[in-house]
Amino acid sequence: MSPLRSFTAGRGTGKRRSHFPPISGPKLQVQAPTGDRAQIPNYPFQPLPPARPLPYRFDLSQLLTADDINTITSTGSMVFHTVGDTGDYRGQQQDFVAAMMTTDAQNLPANKKPAFFYHLGDVIYFAGDIDKYGDNFYQTYKNYPCFIVSIPGNHDCQPDDPADGPVDPTKVPLDGWVQNFMSTTPEQPGSLKTGANRTQMDLPYVYWTFTTPFVTIIGLFSNVGETEGEIHPDQVAWFEGELKAADPTKALIVTVHHPPFSGDVEHSGSSEVDQVLSQAFQATGRYPSMILSGHVHNYQRFTNILKGPKGQLQIPCIVAGAGGYTNLAELQKVNGSYPKAPLSVQSGLTLDSYDQNNFGFLRLEVSKTQILGTYSSAPYTVGASPNATVVDTFTVDLVRNTVQTGIAAASATAKRTALSAPKNAAKKKKR
Repeated sequence: MSPLRSFTAGRGTGKRRSHFPPISGPKLQVQAPTGDRAQIPNYPFQPLPPARPLPYRFDLSQLLTADDINTITSTGSMVFHTVGDTGDYRGQQQDFVAAMMTTDAQNLPANKKPAFFYHLGDVIYFAGDIDKYGDNFYQTYKNYPCFIVSIPGNHDCQPDDPADGPVDPTKVPLDGWVQNFMSTTPEQPGSLKTGANRTQMDLPYVYWTFTTPFVTIIGLFSNVGETEGEIHPDQVAWFEGELKAADPTKALIVTVHHPPFSGDVEHSGSSEVDQVLSQAFQATGRYPSMILSGHVHNYQRFTNILKGPKGQLQIPCIVAGAGGYTNLAELQKVNGSYPKAPLSVQSGLTLDSYDQNNFGFLRLEVSKTQILGTYSSAPYTVGASPNATVVDTFTVDLVRNTVQTGIAAASATAKRTALSAPKNAAKKKKR
C-alpha cells in the first residue's frame, strides 16, 4: 500500500478511515458503488419485534372522530405534514422545526388543517433510547396539535454505542419506538415528566399500512444500516400483498427511511432499497404516486420515470430529513460547484429541487386527482422563532401520472375534473 493511501482516500490499515472524502465529479452520484462507502459504524441486521396479527393496517378513523373524517371527505382533500430525523438531543433544532409545523397548522384555513404528522424515522438519536422520548419527542411536540404516526429509522433500532455513553445491557432493538408507537394502552400519556398531554400511539407493527379517505400509505422498515437499508423476504412478501390490496382509486405513497436516491456526500441512496421497491412494483404491476424517505439530513426531490403496465409514469422520490438532526447534509459538487436544479442525473432520473442549508418540513395535500406538495424551511438561530419560507412546490397529477414543479398544474387538473364530471354523470344516468 502506498504510504499516501490514507491521505488520498481517507483509508488506513486494518479498514480504518480518517474521514469520508467529499464527492465531487462530473455528475451526481445518487447510489454509492458497492463497497465504496463503508458503513461506519456498521451494525448487523437487528431482529424485529414479535409478530402481531396481520395484515398490519391502521385506518385514520382509529385516530380521528367521525365528524373529522366527514369534514376531510366533504372538503375533497386531506392535508398532512411529513419529515424525518428529528430527535437529536444535542440541540434544539427539532423544537425549531416543530414550531414551524405548529405555526403552519395554526395558520392554515379550517378546511385545510393537517390530519396528522407522518414521521419518516429516526425519532430519537442515537439509539432510540426510551429515556430520551420525554425531552426529545413529547416535549418537542407539546404544542403541535396533530396526531403523530411513524415508521422507525436506523437509529430507532440501533444498539448502544460505547462512543455515545454507557451501554445498557438490557436494551432490546426498537424498544423505545415499540413502547411509544406500538403501545397496547394508547390512552396512556407518553411522558409524565414533561407535562405534555400527548398519549402513546398503537400502530400495528414496525412496517404497516395507513388507510385514509384519499391516500394509502405503505410504510416499510429498512433496519439499522447507516448506508444501505435491509429489507428481508418476509417483509417483501407483505409489501407486495399490500401493493395488490391498495385501493386503486386512491393515491398510493410508499415510505421507507433509507432513500433509494440521494446526492449527498455522506449516506448516498440505498441501492438495496431501490431494488426491493423496483422488483415489488414490477411483480405486482402497482406503482406508487410518490416515495417518501428521510435518513439524509436535507431536502431533495427527484423525479424517476418508469414504464408501468399502462405506459410511462413519473414518480417523485423525496428525501425529507431536515427535521432536527443537528448537522445538515451537503450535496456532492458537480464539476466543483453545488448542482443547479433541475439536473438530469441519469436516464429517467432528474433532481428537481433541493435545500441543504436550512431545517424544514413537507406539507402534502391529497385529493382524488392530485397531490400538492409544499416544502418550507428556515435558517436555524439559537433562541430565535422560525420564519419559514416556501422553497419548493410541486404537483403530482394522479390522472396523467406526471409531476410538475410549482402549483400551476393544480388548476388545470381541477378544471379537467370539473369538465369531465358532468359527462361521467350523464353516462351513468343514461345507463
